[in-house]
Amino acid sequence: MSYVSLRIARLSRAVAAAAAVAALPVLPSAAGAQSLPAAKDLIAKWASETNAEGWKGHKSSRMKAAFDLPAMGMSATMEVVTIYPNLMSSRIDIPGMGEMRQGFNGKLAWSTNPMQGPSLMSGAALEAAKEDNNPSNYSRQSPAIVSSETVEKTTLGGAECYKVKHTWKSGKTSFDCFSVADGMITWSQAKTTTPMGEVETTSTFAAYKDWGGVKRATTTTIDQMGQQIVITVQGFEWDNVDAKELQLPAEIKALAEKK
Repeated sequence: MSYVSLRIARLSRAVAAAAAVAALPVLPSAAGAQSLPAAKDLIAKWASETNAEGWKGHKSSRMKAAFDLPAMGMSATMEVVTIYPNLMSSRIDIPGMGEMRQGFNGKLAWSTNPMQGPSLMSGAALEAAKEDNNPSNYSRQSPAIVSSETVEKTTLGGAECYKVKHTWKSGKTSFDCFSVADGMITWSQAKTTTPMGEVETTSTFAAYKDWGGVKRATTTTIDQMGQQIVITVQGFEWDNVDAKELQLPAEIKALAEKK
């Protein structure tokens, strides 16, 4: 799963109301895996085809998207701004509900919304946020990933693909499925640590196109906690983010000062 998708998934949990438990797929036998392409080759092709490390030539980025929860008939606007390498702030404006925000300033991971108010992450949730907020995670060549292994050929995200298991420094595991046809990631799955505990998130990616010099999915469908969220990218721009946009909200500053 891309680092942007993880950020989106974290923010959308405040909207999700149901809980679900999904079992991880059974991995194939070693004998079946021997004929599969090496994970490093799948990842190298992906990183090259998408220009995944293109962010390194820029200071900041801004993504705008539509945020929809079809089952609830809810639509919202979404914006994610980043100052590289790891400062981020995201905002979802939900009609009739208000503004939901989340951010990371290199040390603090925070969120605020009309339903739960302001909060700071701590412990395992904070460590997970630090790991997730690395733009090189998109390339799957991040130093946070210590090993990757192709485990099976299957069909996920509506396409025949090679499923790859990633093991991270933190000990967590995640999965990607690389399309047999064009090498694009069609499906991802990961468990992330939140104040509510571990939450499993599955993302399906479609309609890849060049957005701001980096190829990324136009549509990302996220399934988590019994809810489905659809993120549709509407625009992506480089180097137009003011540092003031990532300043801590007053209520978050107040919490931080109490620590």
